[in-house]
Amino acid sequence: MFSKTKTFFAGLLLALPMVATTPAHAQARGVGVISVDGAIQATTAYQAAVGQIQSTYATQIQQAQARAVALQTELQPLQTAAQAAQAANTNPQVTPPAVTTFVQRQQAAEQELATLNRPMVLARQYIREQIGIHFNDAMTAAMTASNVDLVLSPEAITSIAPNSPANITAAVTAQLNTRVASVQAIPPAGWNPGDTLRAAQAAEQSTAQPEGR
Repeated sequence: MFSKTKTFFAGLLLALPMVATTPAHAQARGVGVISVDGAIQATTAYQAAVGQIQSTYATQIQQAQARAVALQTELQPLQTAAQAAQAANTNPQVTPPAVTTFVQRQQAAEQELATLNRPMVLARQYIREQIGIHFNDAMTAAMTASNVDLVLSPEAITSIAPNSPANITAAVTAQLNTRVASVQAIPPAGWNPGDTLRAAQAAEQSTAQPEGR
């Protein structure tokens, strides 16, 4: 029921080392496929933290689910009326009132559900970021172990066999499991998406600066 939102993880693959196309003999040792979301969501830390979300926010989850059902029931006749009005409309320049009513109520319902689900969505994003800050290191280790020096996302390929050795997502998950034993499930007050990543980047830059400067 949670919204699937794109986070900074989609950009992690942009930093992968690319294989030169010249000279002609320069070729990749191997090409791998990694699902960033799949690798993170399969980790032990992620699974355990999501379980904590289910228990911590049990009441809010039930309320959101019940409200979603109620809103769907409310919207159904409005949608039916809007479809009928649109079908009977002979002037394409004029929007039937029934259509306007349905669209406005649907948008309001979506906003209401987004507000109800926000605590759970934020918690999942918090979990993902805590694991995600270790993603590049885990990916590099998995690439080395798999003799891969070029990685593609699943969206960049047409097809891949389910058990293809080119899919090294599980190898990345294994590397993440060695680096992240557990994470916090509940974000601190005032936390916003990207905060964990920015803090990690700032700490890394501070460590990398020469002493005395």
